[in-house]
Amino acid sequence: MSFISEDSISEIFTNCIKSRLIHQENDTSVIFYDFNQLANRISTLKAAFPDNTVHTSAIKANPIIKVLEKINELGLGVEAASEGELFLAKKSGFNSNQIVFDSPAKTRKEIEFAIESGIYINADSFMELERIHELNNLIKPLSRIGLRINPQVGYGTIAATSVGGDYSKFGVPLKEYRIEIIEAFLIYKWLSGIHMHIGSQGCSMQMLLNGFESGLQLITDIQLKTGNNIRFFDIGGGLPVSYHHDQNPPDINEYGTKIQELLKQYKLENLQLITEFGRYLHTNSGFTISKVEYVKQYIDSNTLIIHAGADLFLRECLNLGQWFHEFTLLDKNGKIKVSNSKIKYHIAGPLCFAGDIIARDIELPKADEGDYLVIHDTGAYTFGMWSKYVSRMFPKIIGITGKSFEIIRNRETPEDIYKFWSV
Repeated sequence: MSFISEDSISEIFTNCIKSRLIHQENDTSVIFYDFNQLANRISTLKAAFPDNTVHTSAIKANPIIKVLEKINELGLGVEAASEGELFLAKKSGFNSNQIVFDSPAKTRKEIEFAIESGIYINADSFMELERIHELNNLIKPLSRIGLRINPQVGYGTIAATSVGGDYSKFGVPLKEYRIEIIEAFLIYKWLSGIHMHIGSQGCSMQMLLNGFESGLQLITDIQLKTGNNIRFFDIGGGLPVSYHHDQNPPDINEYGTKIQELLKQYKLENLQLITEFGRYLHTNSGFTISKVEYVKQYIDSNTLIIHAGADLFLRECLNLGQWFHEFTLLDKNGKIKVSNSKIKYHIAGPLCFAGDIIARDIELPKADEGDYLVIHDTGAYTFGMWSKYVSRMFPKIIGITGKSFEIIRNRETPEDIYKFWSV
């Protein structure tokens, strides 16, 4: 497992200050994204799975256009979960056969657009299958339409990211509706695959494999009882990553090997897999640096007030204790602060509500006003969940390629905020 080291981060930050890519007065928070890390992850992912696998990146994990364009360049497709994400995918250069459309709330208009465009569609319910059937005259023999199944294999350790328990808002429950699922493939001859994503962070590899095997068993039954030749199995993403730099996450190579063993066991080696990894590809490719605006020292607590809070780290603030990041303190020049004695700090953001706390009791060297706090491993599910509460301006994003740096998204301006809230 590779992380971007503290020393590298310090060097990158100081170089960006010296080259004036960062203006310390205005850029109170800056997001960094390493394209080499992304390329390495993509290469590892491809090597772990069968050659005919269609790999996609979940746009929701990281929707920055420059990142999407790099993903396209590196040979991956994308998974879209809204009309807006479909638009981003097309504008970023992806062909229709590189796009998978997942959403529990697809409108008739969105479904029609996806079918006409030749985009992969994963229907989320029997009701959605009926809507697709209404457009039967548009469906071509090679249209790729699947049905999302909830295999009900259990909840992970983080309830908010587990969608494979007895209840889920997503998909059709397998235990209660197995017969109806099989009948759907008998009725709708255009159905050609299944989709089965059970969660991400907090779900063990074994839980993911249990879900995968449930899917293979279902596909075997469908083919036996309906004669419908299932062409693809979309397994989503979900392999956990490590936010703890002293811990190793599940290994993608081991995961891929076990998946291929199960395919062989069920004699489904020719089945095309689709993946939708997001967190695995992006998390460790990014980090955020935010200025320490105030150091509040009281008798019972010490608090760092920084410029990144629940606007950028929504899940961390709402599920404190379940989401963890490593932190590093830099001085005003970007040098790592080192001290034998540490102080416990709460890390608080700039928003006007009490829950705007990223972390509590984090041990750091003595902090001073004007220092910078590094929040490690923020490349996924952070800025993609940006909140407009109190009209904070979205931070600048700097892309890293080797020793080269470029701004890949400028910081928002007050005029941008006004446009957002105006007619």
